Amino acid sequence: MNQQERLAKILSILEKQPKISQKELMSIFNISKDSVRRDIVILVEQGLAERYPGGISRPLLKAQIENYSSRLIKRAREKEEIAKEAGHLLDSEMTIYLDVSTTVHFLAANLVAHDLVVVTNSMDNALSVSQEGSNQVYLLGGFFNAKSRILTGEAVLQQLNQFNFDWSFIGAAGITEQGIYYSELADSHLKRGIIQNSQKVCLLIDSSKFNQQSAYKIDFTGINKIITDQALPPSLMNVMIAKEIDVVLVKEGGK
Repeated sequence: MNQQERLAKILSILEKQPKISQKELMSIFNISKDSVRRDIVILVEQGLAERYPGGISRPLLKAQIENYSSRLIKRAREKEEIAKEAGHLLDSEMTIYLDVSTTVHFLAANLVAHDLVVVTNSMDNALSVSQEGSNQVYLLGGFFNAKSRILTGEAVLQQLNQFNFDWSFIGAAGITEQGIYYSELADSHLKRGIIQNSQKVCLLIDSSKFNQQSAYKIDFTGINKIITDQALPPSLMNVMIAKEIDVVLVKEGGK
């Protein structure tokens, strides 16, 4: 069980009981005190738990736990497989960008290549890739959104122009034949900036996003590869073929 799955399980436990001790966590997951401490620090820093002597307790805003937990574990296996496939694109000394989607976060948490230059506007991604000491990590500065733990705004867009990414990995809220969708205008602007400064761009998206639309859209210009867990709908696949975008499947019917 990796850390993301463990955090989701801890949150699930806290939904059912008000608190849990550090010793109980060590026993449940068969992990060291240091590992439990790292898990506790993440949950407390994100406002998902409150620390008490010897353990953690459920925060007052239980809905916040349910929100984060569901996002983290929803289609977790598919997202992890997608991220694992994406990791095969990486070689040492590449410069890469990691977007803020939960699927991309699985990639951040399991990077195999060493000596990478990693750029992101996600605090969680920055912390994850910093676990590998040989990576150089740049967290872009801007307006801090405490709820989502990301940095946004014009300052972030300007800083993108200082980099030339070998690969950028982005997520999406939805995809149709017309384009790739995002729920916020600022997010669509950021994606265009990432694509503009990238040699290659890989979209990591699970099949629940197929034929889903939201308020803001970008086209497929600059997208080189899509990694997903199920075959695209035929009409969407035809668009990918016409635009010469490589589509990789990680589950049955895969590559």
